[in-house]
Amino acid sequence: MPTEESECTSGLRHVEEADELLLLVQRVADSDGYEATKVFPRFAQIVSKYQEQAQLLDPLLEGAVQPLAALLRTMAADPPTADLASVRGVSRLLWQLSVVRGYKTVLRFFPNDVASFEPVVALLLHLDQREQAAATDSLLRLDEGHSLWEAQASSAGQQGIPYVLLLWMSMLVLIPFDIALVDSSLSASAGGGAPAAGGTASQGSAGAAAAAGYPPIVGTILGLCQRYLASPGSSREMAAVVLGRLLTRPDMAPALRQFLGWGCVALASGDSQRASFLVPGTALAFATLFKLGQRSALLGPAAQVFPHAVQLLGSQLAATNALARKLAVKLVQRIGLVFLRPRLAAWRYQKRQKSNMSANLGAAAAAGAAAGAAAAAAAAQEAFAEAQRVAAEAAAEAEAEEDVEHAEQLEGVIEALLTGLADRDTVVRWSAAKGVGRVTGRLPRDLGDDVLGSLLCAFFTPGAGDTAWHGGCMGLAELARRGLLLPERLPEVVPLVVAALEYDVRRGPCSVGAHVRDAAAYVCWAFARAYSPHTLGDTVTALAPALITAACYDREVNCRRAAAAAFQECVGRLGSFPHGIDILTAADYFTVSVRANAYLSVAPFVAAFPPYFEPLAWHLLRSKARHWEASLRELTAQALAALVPHRPSFFLEHALPFLLPLCTDPVLEARHGAVCAVAELLPALKDAGPEAQLPAGLQVAAADLVPSIVAARLTRGKGGEVMRPAICRLVQASAAAGLPLSDQQQQCLLGQLHENLRHATPEVQAAAAAALSGFAARYLRQAAADEQQQLVRQFTAALSDAGNVAARRGGALALGALPCWLLAGQQAAVLAALAAASVPEELADERDAEARVNAVKALAAVALTLLAGQAGGGDAGGDAASQGASNGTSSTGNSTSSVATVALSAEAVRCASEHVLVPLLAALDDYSVDNRGDVGSWVREAAMEGLARLLPLLLPASQAHPAPQQQRLAELAQRALLAMLRQAVERIARMREAAASCLQQLLPAAQAVGVPLADEIAAAVSGRAVEQFSELEALPAVAALLVHPGVQPALLEGLCFSIGGLDAQLSAAAGNALADAVQEQLQEDLPRLETLGSSLLAVWRRHRGGGRMCTPLLLVADLLLSRTALRDLQPPGSSFPGQLLELVREEIKGCSDVQRLHAAAGVLCQLASLEEPVRGDALRAALLLLGNRYPKVRRYAAEQVYTMLLTFEPADDGSQDVEAAMELPNHSAGNSVFASMVVAALSAAQPASHLSRQFFGLARCLAALPRRHSAPGRSRLTVQANELNHWADRSNYDSHDSDSWQWSQFDKDTADTLLRVLTAKAVKRLLHQLMELDQFKAQWFNNYCSEHPPADGDKFLLRLFKAPSVVVREVTTGTDHTIDPANLAHRVIQIRADMAQTLVELPKYIELQNTEVLRQHLTASTYLSGSSEQGYKERRGYYRGRPQSK
Repeated sequence: MPTEESECTSGLRHVEEADELLLLVQRVADSDGYEATKVFPRFAQIVSKYQEQAQLLDPLLEGAVQPLAALLRTMAADPPTADLASVRGVSRLLWQLSVVRGYKTVLRFFPNDVASFEPVVALLLHLDQREQAAATDSLLRLDEGHSLWEAQASSAGQQGIPYVLLLWMSMLVLIPFDIALVDSSLSASAGGGAPAAGGTASQGSAGAAAAAGYPPIVGTILGLCQRYLASPGSSREMAAVVLGRLLTRPDMAPALRQFLGWGCVALASGDSQRASFLVPGTALAFATLFKLGQRSALLGPAAQVFPHAVQLLGSQLAATNALARKLAVKLVQRIGLVFLRPRLAAWRYQKRQKSNMSANLGAAAAAGAAAGAAAAAAAAQEAFAEAQRVAAEAAAEAEAEEDVEHAEQLEGVIEALLTGLADRDTVVRWSAAKGVGRVTGRLPRDLGDDVLGSLLCAFFTPGAGDTAWHGGCMGLAELARRGLLLPERLPEVVPLVVAALEYDVRRGPCSVGAHVRDAAAYVCWAFARAYSPHTLGDTVTALAPALITAACYDREVNCRRAAAAAFQECVGRLGSFPHGIDILTAADYFTVSVRANAYLSVAPFVAAFPPYFEPLAWHLLRSKARHWEASLRELTAQALAALVPHRPSFFLEHALPFLLPLCTDPVLEARHGAVCAVAELLPALKDAGPEAQLPAGLQVAAADLVPSIVAARLTRGKGGEVMRPAICRLVQASAAAGLPLSDQQQQCLLGQLHENLRHATPEVQAAAAAALSGFAARYLRQAAADEQQQLVRQFTAALSDAGNVAARRGGALALGALPCWLLAGQQAAVLAALAAASVPEELADERDAEARVNAVKALAAVALTLLAGQAGGGDAGGDAASQGASNGTSSTGNSTSSVATVALSAEAVRCASEHVLVPLLAALDDYSVDNRGDVGSWVREAAMEGLARLLPLLLPASQAHPAPQQQRLAELAQRALLAMLRQAVERIARMREAAASCLQQLLPAAQAVGVPLADEIAAAVSGRAVEQFSELEALPAVAALLVHPGVQPALLEGLCFSIGGLDAQLSAAAGNALADAVQEQLQEDLPRLETLGSSLLAVWRRHRGGGRMCTPLLLVADLLLSRTALRDLQPPGSSFPGQLLELVREEIKGCSDVQRLHAAAGVLCQLASLEEPVRGDALRAALLLLGNRYPKVRRYAAEQVYTMLLTFEPADDGSQDVEAAMELPNHSAGNSVFASMVVAALSAAQPASHLSRQFFGLARCLAALPRRHSAPGRSRLTVQANELNHWADRSNYDSHDSDSWQWSQFDKDTADTLLRVLTAKAVKRLLHQLMELDQFKAQWFNNYCSEHPPADGDKFLLRLFKAPSVVVREVTTGTDHTIDPANLAHRVIQIRADMAQTLVELPKYIELQNTEVLRQHLTASTYLSGSSEQGYKERRGYYRGRPQSK
């Protein structure tokens, strides 16, 4: 269906942005082109909007093109001084208009005065010289090492200029007098003066032009166009147009001869890189030349160029260049048209009157004598017109026989065109088809008929390729459009067109032929426009069914649409297609777009009309039922079943006898399609009524299909996986149709279902489970009781088969598909086995997510089946289960209503609660992961769906039972709600959407019986689209439920899982929702914050030691402590910090997960900001991470600890006891061991307030360590502790007094430099502010700063104060903007002053930078395994000792 945007665009009636478009053009004109580059994006956006309805731009073209062309004319007056940027911008605007509207339409509004001729040539020549200089510079830059795209950047941006100038020149060269009269170089040379603008060619080219006999300006144009013919851009096409119009002038014979010589040499050029562009350009120029010139003047040149064109078709360049072949074919056809006289064939067919839609419809609907008389009169008129046409043709033919010239060359032309029809590229075939039509239109009748005969004989044979069929169809369409396909040939042509509509040839795993069928529909469209209904006659009976069949049943959407459009054209213009108008109401361009809709809706509607039923049905039987695509064969089977109600007898008499033998065909496609078709037809015939009952012979044959297929072993080997689902569907259809089966046949079918249930493919198992449901309901009721029980035991035992995963999957599906009466007596064992199968196995190698998914689905299906059986007295449940679909869940949808209206026993509710609901709730905790990801999500989703269908049935039924049972069920329902709520905020979008859907199904029943927390959850969930959950829009509303203590554990667990995920967007959204909810709901309520903390700790303890939630819980704890009021829970008033610290320390003990250690460092540093005793313990734990074995952990922990220590207040005495630590650098142990010792020494019994100073001393001490691998003999770095502390002590900066500051020369220079820097930064900040508030001031201020650099400091401000005020007018709205430079200067001063206030922190910043330098030096000098590649090469091992210095 069309999109809203396309519908809006197609319904446009005028240019909505006309005023804006003209204002943009006026803006460019007022700025002399300088604004062209800026307005181009918006200009192109407006113009491109009307690409499909370009005629709407016509009223605006004059007002848009003329001002821009005038600008170009002004710039061309003096090319050396013209601004090429403005020329480029204006040219791009004109180029955009010509691309959308077409250059021929736009060209009409260019100035055509003679005075513009020479300036345009001069500007183009100047541009060419600049491009050549740029190309030379590009080569030099490439030699210097620049990249290719940089070298081409300057020339690539100028591609629009030559196009527009050449476009203008293509009109100027048509001046109606001799070009020599306007060539100023001739008059200047005659008068002894300097040449004017037009004579800007070099002296060599001018001399060559004079010697050749044409004006020098023509030589300049020839040279320019020859150069642009080798351009790969759009300039090549326009250069060809210029040459075609210039060289066909009567006074350009010398220039034509010169170009012919050059062009023939160019066509014969080799396979160089330039030739790949030059040869197509030259061929295009010759084709344009022969198209525009007079035949009398071009006969000689045509004969001269023809051998080169034929040679080009067979060249190596053409073999690899589709564009070269296309233009060569185009050139050949133009040469052929020159050889023939320009006339219309007198023998062509012409319709005597135009088609009339209302008349056609009236003729189709009329009846009686009046219609017969009208038809007879029309036939008589047609016969009289035909007689006149035959007489005229005879006279014209006699004259034409004498005028055929150049017969030998014409044979070569026609041969080349027919060869081009079979080319491998569509563009070449399309050009050749048009050439065949044009050339044939000038041939005598006999020769034209010979061309058609050659076309039919060579292109529509069984051995011809798809390209030949496609080219032949396009050739036929061109001949028909021109009336060159005479009516007497239609009986021969129409069968070929019908065959082309069905053309589909298998090529390996796919087929080709879509382009052929599309072209065949085009032929039918051409027939409708070219011939009258009387002329087509009986061919309509063949075309109409073929077209509608292609429109309904073709595989490709473009072919269905093309056939539908051709059918509509035939109905409208011919009126002779049966039931055409009725069919068009259902089969149009849009309804056939979706394949399933075309097969199952449109085609059955069309089949209701008798003329189309059998063509549609036989096409499905003979073609689509054996198609190479399996899904299309299955759709074909459904389409055949959809046709059964229209004529059941056809399927009994023709279709089934045709399909049954094919079910054992050795070809897989035919066999599979036949089995699928029979499987769909059997239930459809049963539903069609008593008159469609199968005869006894067909019943016997259909019942023996599966045994015959099994006996032939057609389910084995290649294609077995394709046949098995079809056989299962056939078994299901046999049961639905009630086919009588013998015991042996029943055993064979049941054995096949057993085998398919144990197959490894899920699709086969699902089909087998669906078939088992119908088979059991139909045939197993008559089986012995022990056989029935044995069947159930087999499936139950398969659930515990650890060695066969497929058997476990199939057993679960089978149990979910069995009817109630078959499960009776063994329901406890079945439910217990399914519950056990839904639990992940202890051994990881035995776990299978798909088996657990099937077990969970079967558990819910069995429960619903048993409940339905009790509600319906046993038989109802069996009937409900027998109507199932796949995956063992079929009985649920049919049994819901019966359960809801009948009370259930207390025992049934208890059994469902304990043996079904409890395992389903346990399945919601399945978070198994394998190489496919979170496969446990499949289990959780199936469990949620089962709970959402079971609880709405059990909750109302429990109200009639004792209170303990009601409470138990309400408890389970509450657990289900909380578990679904947890899933609604977890990582996977599909799971969030599924959880929201299940919650919305369950909440009404839960609210009705008063389940706790149901109303609160419903307020946040009900009424929301499920897409809001997958798109995170509902996350804040759900997170707000944290205010309810009962919801907190489940909601926190889900949010933690999302925050700790890999999706950054989800993590940020979940973190923000959690933090905002806590801040808004619990900010100042310490008891409720304590409850929230207790809930977090409870979730943590539940997942203690598990890898899934460790890192997410640490991240959430860090988030809550840093962004919410949870940090207000201070010890000793709250036990939350202490318990949290213990859990964090437990998580990092022996941990090797870097991400978890990172998260733990953040939490520890947050806890260190609390009160004692948590502060000290947290600090010690954080400092211990500095000695971790992983470099990333040490680095991250150091950054976190450093950031945390910056928040501490220093000790009053400023003491630093690090002397003992400073003696440790000469220790022989590694630096990591040294760090651990220093940390232990610093953290032992030290007040927390002193640790900040000691940490700085630690950093300086570690910085003094020598490198581990210093070269022998190299002196070690030795820095005494007192010296280090002296020059890096923070107290040195604290002792400075601003009043006693002495301004030395160094201080003054520093202050001046800082002032200039602050001025520049202030200007930059002001520019950012202006860009958001006032674009005009920002633009003016930016231009001013580019001329007066802000780095001048005070000088810049003084100049800005003196600058005069400026008024700027906005072109689009006419608004005036006043710019006051003095005001801007004041604002810069104010911003500079504000920025200077931050300089009081400069000493602290310098100290921090010093510490950072030392830290980086420490990191680089620390010995880390693998941290230094050079060191690794020297060591060649991890444990080799440090080289000892001598």
